[in-house]
This record gives sequence, structure tokens and C-alpha cells, in this order.
Amino acid sequence: MAYQIFTDTSSGMPKSLREQYDIQYFRMGIVVDGKEYMGDLDFVDYSRDQMYSWVRDPKITIRTSLVTAQEFESKLEPYLKKGIDILYIACSGALSGTRNAFELFKPELLEKYPERKIISIDSCRAEMALGLMVMEAAKLRDEGKSIEEVAEWVEANKQTYHETGSIDTLKYLKMYGRVSGAAAFFADTLNIKPIIMFDVNGMNHTFKKVRGEKKALDECFNYIKDNVVEGVTDVVYIGASLENPAQDYFKKRIEEELHIKTEKYFISPIVGICCGPGMYGCWFRGKEVTVDGKKK
Repeated sequence: MAYQIFTDTSSGMPKSLREQYDIQYFRMGIVVDGKEYMGDLDFVDYSRDQMYSWVRDPKITIRTSLVTAQEFESKLEPYLKKGIDILYIACSGALSGTRNAFELFKPELLEKYPERKIISIDSCRAEMALGLMVMEAAKLRDEGKSIEEVAEWVEANKQTYHETGSIDTLKYLKMYGRVSGAAAFFADTLNIKPIIMFDVNGMNHTFKKVRGEKKALDECFNYIKDNVVEGVTDVVYIGASLENPAQDYFKKRIEEELHIKTEKYFISPIVGICCGPGMYGCWFRGKEVTVDGKKK
């Protein structure tokens, strides 16, 4: 039975990859001083530079919002009407309520299309960790695997997808309540950089703090080196909010020292708004993640 794979804005997947792997996505929202925009990966209604000018402006209130019922319905119904099932690989539930919103809306769809299969999965990931997961799911689909087989594979393997990166300032995370004002102030004053990863719960876990940009870059590279697996890690995606020298640093070291292909891209508008214009990171598949940030 035919099925369509969906993800959402938080995947960060460029248009070229979505087209190559036949992936559709649900758009999360952006609200700028009360005006609603779509969190579009292709920046249709505003440019990337415009969005970050809103983020930087202290007089502007900007926030993100979940995928709406209208967005779900408009994207799903054309497939369901044709007898095509749905597999939705969603942003980490620890970071967004969008998968929960989808599950709340699903009974309405199943009532209209009772013969269809509609499956959603909490990826426990975001950005190109999620994007890579979705691409692998598409490959399995194209090999003839059933929707249930692909869903089982994703559940069994999602902890092998990694993130590591840092940000130039904590003030944007402070605005969204992710860190305290005091923590942001002292970290920025002392030039402290958090080194982050995804833990098993799908949270952005700060596993180390260092002083200075050079040490932050080195620690991120060491994380990659320690977690890649030959034959599994075939590409590392290097993302940034805007053009960032960190991307060239990672590209050079990863390709020359680890002999792994790299691809540069711009991170999604949803993650960019929350982390700010100075965010950078690397996403790849490798060893199984076992760190539980909830356990001290």
C-alpha cells in the first residue's frame, strides 16, 4: 500500500533533499508582533535576513507556534482521498508539542478515512538529525518496506542520530525561558560556551561548558570524532543560522581528519528564532546515544 512520508519545519531539510526523497512537511508558525507567518523552510514570505533582523530587534516580539489543524488538513487530505497512507516523523516532543497536536487531530481524519493508516513518531530529534532520519525512512520505503516496517525501523534507530554545536550568546534562549537570566548574563560576560547534544529524551543537553569560541569548536569536533561509526556515518550536515566561519572549520577538519563527506546548510527558521543568528552545529548518524540529561 502506498504511503507518504511527512516531517515538519524543524527538520531543516533543504528543498533539494525534500524533492529528491519525495518528502512533504508541515509548516510550524511564526508570530511577529501579533502578525502570523508560516515557518517556511524556503523563506517564501520573508527572507532569512529579514527574520533575523526581527530576532535581533528588542522592540519586536517574535515567537514560534505549533502546526495548525488547518495546515494538517490541507496537506493530508489530498493523499488520504487518493488512498495513500501517512507516516509523520515529527520534531522531538521534548522540544515541540506539534506531534501531540497531530495526534489530537488524527481521530478526525480517521473518522473520515477509516481505511487509511496514519502513523506518527516522536523522533526525539530536530534539524538535520531529523532530516537524516527522514531520508533513511524514504530509502526504506522506496526499497519496498511497508509503513509499519519503516516506523519500527525509525523507533529502533532514532537514538543513533546526533547533534553537537554551540551558540554565540544565551540571550535568545533566555527570552524563550530555556535558561535563567542570571545564567545567560554570567555566561555571556565570561564568554562561556555551552556544548550541546541530543539526549535520549530528545532534549538539547549541555554536556560541557568551555570558555572561548576556539575551545567550543574543538569540543564539538571531538564529540563528532568520538561518535562517528565507519559504514554508518556517511555524511555530516553542518548548519548555521547565517553564514558562519564555524562551518568552514568543521568542513575542513571532518573531511581531512575523519574522511567523511560534509554538507553545509542553513538551519530551520524555528530553531533559528529560539537560538539566535549565531547558532551553529553538526548533525550525523553514529553510535547509539545513551546520555539521559534528566539524570544528574
